[in-house]
Amino acid sequence: MISYLEGELKENSPTGLVVNVGGVGFHIHIPLSSYDAGLQLDTRIKVLTHLHVREDALALYGFMTKSERRLFELLISVSGIGPPMAQKILSGTSITDFQNQVAAEDVKGLTRIKGIGQKLAQRLVLELKEQIGTVGQFESVEFLDPAADGLLAEAAGALVGLGTPPAQARKVVGEVLKELGEDTGVEEVIRQALRRL
Repeated sequence: MISYLEGELKENSPTGLVVNVGGVGFHIHIPLSSYDAGLQLDTRIKVLTHLHVREDALALYGFMTKSERRLFELLISVSGIGPPMAQKILSGTSITDFQNQVAAEDVKGLTRIKGIGQKLAQRLVLELKEQIGTVGQFESVEFLDPAADGLLAEAAGALVGLGTPPAQARKVVGEVLKELGEDTGVEEVIRQALRRL
């Protein structure tokens, strides 16, 4: 298995990177959570990877954190979820939110992630509930009550609409909510979050 690649960034898009390692350009599929629009081309970067082998293809999937890669590997262990779907799930939610929803058996919350229906959400809870804590060795799981989670989703959605990467938007909004409290209006949460970006 290829654990990571380190080299010069030659292409950078929300779904993939090309990294030049010793004169060979590796195309790496990435989730939106690993995308950094601010990365300059020809910058030296290190990308954690997972090599997916099929009969007709080899595909590299890349991640900026160990927790992203760990969750990706857990997701593809679930029947019916391949790497493209796992990549889509990582692009559609933060790791902490996903952990919270699986741990709380929040099937309805999981169906809000694009591409996850009722049956797949139930399967995710059933197959990952016991293992989801292993992702937490890299990131802590923080449980939010449903009201706070709704406010978090609404405010983060507004920031994403303004061009903020989803993972960064949820992180900043989460910090603002902790500081100001869950009774704060969504407009004020967005205003304070924008000041931190």
